[in-house]
Amino acid sequence: MGRKLLLTTLLVLGMLSVLEAQTMDSLRRRIDSLEAKVSKIENRIIRPQPGRRTETRSNLEAGGYGGFVVADVHKTQLTIGGFVQGDFIFDFKQMGNKEAFAPSSIPINGDDEGQLTFAARQTRFTILSSSDTRQGELKTLLEVDLFNSNGTAVPRLRHAWGQLGKWGGGQTWSTFMDIDVFPNILDYQGPNAMAFGRQIQIRYTEPLTKKSTLAISIENPGSDTKLPADSGFNSRQLFPDMVAQYRYNFTAATHIQLAGLFHPITFDNYLDRDHTNIGWGLNLTGSIETSVKGKDIFVYEGTYGHGIARYIIDLNGLGLDAVAKTRTIVQNIPVWTVMGFYDFWWSDKFSSTIGYAYLKLETKDYQPPTDLQSTQYGVVNLLFYPSYFVKAGIEFLYGKRKNIDGSAGENTRIQCSMMYKF
Repeated sequence: MGRKLLLTTLLVLGMLSVLEAQTMDSLRRRIDSLEAKVSKIENRIIRPQPGRRTETRSNLEAGGYGGFVVADVHKTQLTIGGFVQGDFIFDFKQMGNKEAFAPSSIPINGDDEGQLTFAARQTRFTILSSSDTRQGELKTLLEVDLFNSNGTAVPRLRHAWGQLGKWGGGQTWSTFMDIDVFPNILDYQGPNAMAFGRQIQIRYTEPLTKKSTLAISIENPGSDTKLPADSGFNSRQLFPDMVAQYRYNFTAATHIQLAGLFHPITFDNYLDRDHTNIGWGLNLTGSIETSVKGKDIFVYEGTYGHGIARYIIDLNGLGLDAVAKTRTIVQNIPVWTVMGFYDFWWSDKFSSTIGYAYLKLETKDYQPPTDLQSTQYGVVNLLFYPSYFVKAGIEFLYGKRKNIDGSAGENTRIQCSMMYKF
């Protein structure tokens, strides 16, 4: 009896040992499998390190600053990026636009009392994708920031763009502008004289040579006119804007670009008769690398046109594309702009930008004397890059506004900002 009990006990213990060994082997296999999957995921999440002296505003706006590559499978790469930015602003006089330095918003004979503004509305979130297809590379871009037009920090759509090969569609930078000449500054808006704006459009880009391209776009219609309520005029949207752009890249950092704009301005008068004024404009831009090793660069822009105020950053929304002369005649307002900015690096960790911009409207004799005629914009800064993904700096800005009657207003601003890129 005792022998049978002993044998039974040994048999049970042996079976338990076998089961335990099998369980441990199974557990080890599961752990190894999970570790392999985690390692595979970790290998897909990559944070490319940008090159030194590439952390510029134009590179950031053009989407060249990258982000975290969170997926890279089946010929598709998904990248998530963006940045958090805090702006600490002091205006020596009252300013209409408290967070973006717009000279056109400077009050005439404004109060000398200063004002302090803290903001984080430049904060931005970006999702990009790239896929190889038989029809060419498929790229998408979705980007939002917090610079809502009503002054609140509500997410606002910046870019919603898709491109397959040579064809693109959605909302992105207008083909009339050149984002690569945006100077390396902290101010959100940028120089008053820039042709600037994001447009819903269809675009075709044809490489002409290894260094040159031709782009043609059809962009969303609309005009920015100031028509008196009792004038009998009503703005209409009948025809889209059309843009042609030629670009030649001498090197990776030196280029020249010429763009032409066809901008119909359509309205009907009190007799319900449709009229279309032909707005048009030319925009010449470029960059010159003054130091290949130092990556110092000079950027410039000159614009001239009739009825194209909505395409100029400091004039958009002011109703200065055209003005009513009589109850049956609306005339386009000519405008010209010029700017030049120099971005230079003291070292890998310090850079500065200095520059000036000017715009002038060729106003009409019958316009109200309080209408805007010209604005000026000047800036100088010192920026510090403690790491590849952090930027801080201090910036001094000067702006002046002048009206038709000669009255003027000016303001100076000091802005300190800190940006954390992810």
